[in-house]
Order: sequence, then C-alpha cells, then structure tokens
Amino acid sequence: MNTMGPESQNTCLGPELQKATRTLSTESSMKLMELHTRYNFNDDHLEAFTQNHNGLTDDNLGEFEQFLEKDFAKSAQRKSSTSFPSGDVRGKRKSTPGSQLLGGLSLRGLRDMVSDRPIATVNAPIMDAIITTPASKRAREDERKEVMGEEAPASGTPDPPPKPFAISLRSSLNKGNLSKPVTPSVQGPIKIELLGDNSLWAGGHNGAYRWADEPLEDRSACRELRLASMEAIVGAAMCKRHGNEEVEIGTVGMPAQSEVVLCGRIVCEGLAGRLNERSMLLEGSLASSRGARVRLDTAECERVAAFPGQIVSVLGRSGMTGATFHARDFLPGLVSEPAGVPSDDVSLHMMVVAGPYCLRDSLDFSPLEQVLRHAAREKPQVLIVMGPFLDANNQKVCSGETTLPNDEDGEVHSFQEIYTEHVLPMLHKYLQPLRRASTEVLVMPSLDEVLCFHPLPQPAFDASLGPGLESDHLAALKRQGVKFLPNPAHLRINGVAVSVTSADALTPILREIVLRPEGRKIEEALRLLLQQKTLFPVLPREPAHVSEARAATLDFVEGVEPQLCIFPSVTGNPTGVFVDNTLFVNPGSVCRPMVLGSFAEVWLTPNLVSDGKSKPFGESVRVDIQKLEKL
Repeated sequence: MNTMGPESQNTCLGPELQKATRTLSTESSMKLMELHTRYNFNDDHLEAFTQNHNGLTDDNLGEFEQFLEKDFAKSAQRKSSTSFPSGDVRGKRKSTPGSQLLGGLSLRGLRDMVSDRPIATVNAPIMDAIITTPASKRAREDERKEVMGEEAPASGTPDPPPKPFAISLRSSLNKGNLSKPVTPSVQGPIKIELLGDNSLWAGGHNGAYRWADEPLEDRSACRELRLASMEAIVGAAMCKRHGNEEVEIGTVGMPAQSEVVLCGRIVCEGLAGRLNERSMLLEGSLASSRGARVRLDTAECERVAAFPGQIVSVLGRSGMTGATFHARDFLPGLVSEPAGVPSDDVSLHMMVVAGPYCLRDSLDFSPLEQVLRHAAREKPQVLIVMGPFLDANNQKVCSGETTLPNDEDGEVHSFQEIYTEHVLPMLHKYLQPLRRASTEVLVMPSLDEVLCFHPLPQPAFDASLGPGLESDHLAALKRQGVKFLPNPAHLRINGVAVSVTSADALTPILREIVLRPEGRKIEEALRLLLQQKTLFPVLPREPAHVSEARAATLDFVEGVEPQLCIFPSVTGNPTGVFVDNTLFVNPGSVCRPMVLGSFAEVWLTPNLVSDGKSKPFGESVRVDIQKLEKL
C-alpha cells in the first residue's frame, strides 16, 4: 500500500514537473504522479508538450496522457525494430562518463561554473539512462542479443547518412505589404560600428578581462549608483507629466501632508515570494532616503506595469507614519522617445541564427550546416551567428558521453576537440563562400557555451574560448574578416542602431510582471525594456551571471533606444514585432530540446515612395521566420 502523500511523491519528480504539479488541482496532481509512475517521463517530455499547448492545465491533462502513450509507443517500436547506433557508447566508450577533465576540473564542477543551474536531478531510472558505469563486454553482447536477436548488426556498423532538412517560411511581418526584396548580385559595402566602451568587455588576458566573484558590497554599490543616477530623471519626468499641478519630490519613508512624487526601485516584500500588487515595496536610494522602504499601494492608479528591480516614479500621499504610500499615478520608467528612423536610402538584408545547433540528446551539427548552406544561397549583407555552439545543457555534455554521430570508433572527445575539430572547421568551411560574396559575418558567444566562463558582458567569442583553443581554423576565420562580438553588443549597421544579445531578455520580466489592466504582456514587457533603458533590468539578476562593475554594457548606448533589438527567447513564438517604433526580433533557436527550431531574416528597404514622401519605418521592414524540418 502506498502511504506517500502528494508532497513526498513530488520529491520524485524533476524541477519542471514539480512546478507543474503546483499549478494543478489535487486530483490532477495525483493523476500526473500516476502518469509519471506509468511512463517514467521527464522534463523534456513536459517541455515538448507545453510548447505546443501553452502549458499543462487540468483541462488538457488528458491530451498529455495521449501524448505520452504515442511517444512511448514509438520508442518501444524503435527499440524492437532498429539496431543500436554505431555511436552507442555502451559498446565502445573509451572513458568513464563524468571523468573527463578540463585543466584538472571535473565535468560536474565545470558544469556548475558554466550555469547557476545544477545538474538536473531526476528520478533514478532516468538518471541511470544518462550516467551509468560501462557494463562488461559479455553483458553488453547479452543485452544486444536480448533486444535485437542473434542477428543483431555489429556495433561498428556506421550510422546511415543524416536526412536532409527542409527550410520553409513559418511566419512573416509585413509579408502582405512588402514583397521579398531581391538581393543584388553586387552588394555595396556595409559599415559596422561597435558602440560603447570596449574596456568593459575586453582586457589584457588574451583579449578578455579577468573576472572573479564580486563581493556583495561591491555589487550592491554598483546597483545603488544606477538607482541614484536615474532617480532625479524619473522624478522630473513625473513632475513634467503633472506640470499643471503643484507637486514636489518627496523622500521615501518620510510622511508628508501634501501630494509628493517618490522615486525608487520596485522590490518584493518576500524574498521567495512572487511580486503582486499586495507585496510591492518601493525602495529609495541610499543618497536620498538611506535605503528606506515603504509599502506601495497602487489601487488608485489607472495603469500599473511593474516587475522587481524596476526604477519608477509615483505620485500620491503617504500614510500617517510614512510606512505606506498611496499612489494615484504610476510612471514605469522614462517615457521612451520614438527611435530615430533610418535614413531614406538605407537598405539592409540581415540573417540571424541562434544556438543551440544540436538537439538536446545529440551532438549532430547538421542543422548548423544546413542553415549556413541556406545563408550561402541567400547571400545576406549581414549574418549574425549566436551561440551556444556546444551547449552546456546538452545531455551528452552533462554526462560526458561526448561522442559524435557516424563515428565508427565511438571515441569520447574532449570539449576542446569538438571545437577545434568540428565546430570551428564547419564555420570556416561554410562561412568562406559568404565572405567571398561580401557578407559581413558577426559571431557572438552565449552564457550556455560550455567553455565560455565569463558573465555578462562576455568578451568576444575568440577571446572567451581562451588561448587553449587557438587553431588554424580560428585564425582562418579572423583572416577572412569574420567579426567576433561581445555579448551583448550595441552596433550601428549602415546607420541603423542595433542591440544584440544571445541571452533571453524577455522571459525574466514576463515571469514577474504585474500588469493592470491586463493586455498584451509580451508587448508591455518589451516596452518596459525601452523605458528602463537596458536589456536586463530585473533584480535579483536573471540571468544571474552578470558582472555588476561592468553592467553599463547592458544599457542602451547614451540612453537612446535602438531601432532594431535582437535576442532569442523561449517565451512566445519566434517573430518580429514593433513596439514604440523599435523592431524586436526573436529568431528562436535552430534546435529546441527535442525538435528543430527556426531562424530569422530581416529586410530594411528605403523609406522613399513615388511622391517623394517617406513612409513609416514599420512599413519599410519585413521579418521572415524560417523553420527547419526533416524531410
């Protein structure tokens, strides 16, 4: 008899599954545990389902059960009708998983350095499938005979060649108003300027800066400087908004008999709680109010858009003791000025691709190869290639089973070997025709890059990999004129202001946003980025890997919003959207955990029309989201 309660049963689930049970009713939670016992599914199955059904709810739990039945039926059929792949490391592995060392560092320690997320803790049967001690040769042969029969193919039989991919249009912005421009056979020169202070992401250590954990006092001081610098500006914006009223700027925590304007940072009352209108506090700066906090009552405000770490201004009255502030107007940041429109004659064709470039359970880089082949056919003027190239979250990387497909020897490769013998040669081979066609190629690292240990801002990709990865192919890429960008990067491309990062800047805001009245959350979250004048305004930091002393690189250059902002996001669908005259492009990733993904193409056309007038910026831009599919 099972005497375990729901809470104790939940501990058997992975973190994503535990999170899902908290959103379900008691009956549905018990049903989910029953499905987990029956099918032994993991977080990847849940992620694949929620991506296509907008989450797991009480209403679609039956559909999830049907999804599991079909998936595990296919798995059973594959096990009974196909042979083990030649790269099956149970028969050929030459080193023990998890024992691979990098400069004396164990894989588990390396994995913890790359990401603040620990190695996934899942139930025992799943972990046994990922990390296991190699069986003896006789045991392996017996297992093969049991599953495949006496006539099972030899373990050295090579894998069949990978199936080709199809690239097709998934969605388009302005497709109906703007036909796909024809790329000229002879392209004019592209002028690319990297903006900002390069001393913040570069250094004398092979082009990278030296970094170690910053003391909490130093991190707090850096955040305090930004708050103090924005307080006066945001407060003046609120006073200007109510110019016909007699209002003054007050002090957080000090009672006042008349209406005043307060400026500060939004924080959540509970350390582990979720922000809502009842748990919202306003924190002043040390310079203006000695870091005092007051409870913020926004019930009388017509509109509220807030998240933790946001610097805001409010107009209202304080309570009798000054511990509560009753606001009647809420200013979520600096009202963004319309981004400047590119010159009338600007023309630009850009392609943006982002990693990972392998499925979660594979190290097959053929999706990257197909995308670069497509780029060579299209010949864009600018190609932006963002990491991760070797994803730290890949199951083979986490387990140490770093074998490559079609490798008859089943050899376990080091991380350095995968870069120097596979990733960099592939980039060199397929970027060469693009450079001959005068395409400007920009390569950016990622926080999930397995050998890039710097926080944001990350140095350029070649510097982030370190001196141990110098190779002929990397030197050849530099000779070809491939440009390596820091992460994030603020650029001016043919006069167009562009901000690019390989980190997800949208999801951290959406996870904690308080919005009233309810509206388009994604659009409002993107607008908040513009109003906060930075790509990553959330506190506590997300992503957590940020060097506060160099965090100025996360802000828009000179506080001016870009005309084009590019970053991949797991929230929502890959798309292009205009917010306050700034174009946000989410290209998606070339490979999602279990399925192929997407990339983006962007065209900017001249604004001039036949009568000599300029058309709006939004009507002169087209964004196509291209999806990859196996034939």
